[in-house]
Amino acid sequence: MSGFASWLGGQGGYLNPKLKAFTEVDDNGDRGIVAEEDIEEGQQLMLIPLSCCLHMPTQQEQAASQGQHTAALQYLSTEQTRLSPFLSTVLLLLYEVGQGTASRFHAYLQTLPQEHDCVLCWSKGQLSELEGTAIEIAGDSTRTVFGREVLPIMQQQQQLWPPDVQTYEAFELYAGLVQSRAFHMLSENWLTGLAQEGVELYMLPAIDMINHATEPGKRNTLLRKSSAEMTVKVDGAPLTLHGFFTMKAERDISKGEQLLHTYGDLSDAQLLQTYGFVEAFQPGYENPHNFVPVPVHLVLQSCSESGDETALACFESKKRLLEQAKLLRNAFVVTAQDPLPDDLVTAVQVMHMEPHEFSELEKVEATDDMGEASTSQPASAEPQPAFLLGTGFMNDTSDAQAVCTTLLRLVDKLLRRYPTTLKDDAAALHRDRPMPHRHSVKGAQGCDSLQQTRCWSTSPRVHGSFASQIWHAISIPHPQAGGRWQ
Repeated sequence: MSGFASWLGGQGGYLNPKLKAFTEVDDNGDRGIVAEEDIEEGQQLMLIPLSCCLHMPTQQEQAASQGQHTAALQYLSTEQTRLSPFLSTVLLLLYEVGQGTASRFHAYLQTLPQEHDCVLCWSKGQLSELEGTAIEIAGDSTRTVFGREVLPIMQQQQQLWPPDVQTYEAFELYAGLVQSRAFHMLSENWLTGLAQEGVELYMLPAIDMINHATEPGKRNTLLRKSSAEMTVKVDGAPLTLHGFFTMKAERDISKGEQLLHTYGDLSDAQLLQTYGFVEAFQPGYENPHNFVPVPVHLVLQSCSESGDETALACFESKKRLLEQAKLLRNAFVVTAQDPLPDDLVTAVQVMHMEPHEFSELEKVEATDDMGEASTSQPASAEPQPAFLLGTGFMNDTSDAQAVCTTLLRLVDKLLRRYPTTLKDDAAALHRDRPMPHRHSVKGAQGCDSLQQTRCWSTSPRVHGSFASQIWHAISIPHPQAGGRWQ
């Protein structure tokens, strides 16, 4: 670590001497950064110059660097402009690895682990454990992307990427490290200084050793990025930094306490898919960002299987109207914290309308469409539904029960997407059966944590809340605790 600290200091960076990196922070062997002495609120913990970070620079940053960028970066920024920020960052990292001790990032590269738990590189068998969860594994495999997009570039530019980094094994390792350790920052409009669309990826030395905490009360530091210039002294000589990342103590940090910050407001599924872990189960606390994606086709299937002739009447016409109204997207999102989404409730209500009710709705929507003034929206703006129906539209108990019964049928379909039952999961955890990726299952240890064990990524508690909201919405008796929908 002393070599890394010397390298960082030589670039104008700072690492608080009261901190100790590579410290085991739990029984799983996970490592983090721990305070070796008490640190008062407001004290500087780290300052990482932009010049110490691996990333694809903006045009403004390139101009400020005065041509100091590497040959690989120059090539990628001029000849491979269509390459994604992710793959560009992986190729930058592989270039530096290929430079060996000649790389100016050599001290940083020595701090990187040589393994990871990133879902990006899981086998098909391991990925099958995620079936039914909020994690969607789609698109080309890692090996396909390597062969189609990455290897041809390296083979054409062997002076930049020598043969020893042109292997799939090297790509898999460093792609996983970029996936699990890079920081995603909104790009900044250099004229206004405001965040704008687009994401920049940064590999941040030292900062990438700090672990994440979903619970705000456990965090003690916060990542900040500055584009300002700052002059520091290195060995007595002034050095101007053109931008930097900084972290300070947001509260008093006690001796032995681990540094913790946030990777973002992420669900368990997003943490696992991006970083390869879920947090340890904490009785009385659940991740408030967990959600259940509800596929549209399951909603329509639940409506069609209701046995209600009303729901089947004009089925295709109802579906077409909902599509035109932007109410049928890829999936509805249900959380444990919020009421059932209006677009989901509206879609099911429309599918259960009597023919004459639906006919009236069609007439109203047709009239609204004709009289609607055209409004401009940004190309990236989420299309807004043309109409939403509140629960008050269900004007009698039979209507409410038909809608809610369909929603409960939908819950059952969602639970059946899992290849195992809660009972199976409990038995597996009780046997302490080896499961893929130690870090990925540490949030599912112990039978008391069954609410979080659905393949580590989605919480059945969200499903339970989903069902609970349905029953309460129509004011009919809720099943007793421990019933099927809990």
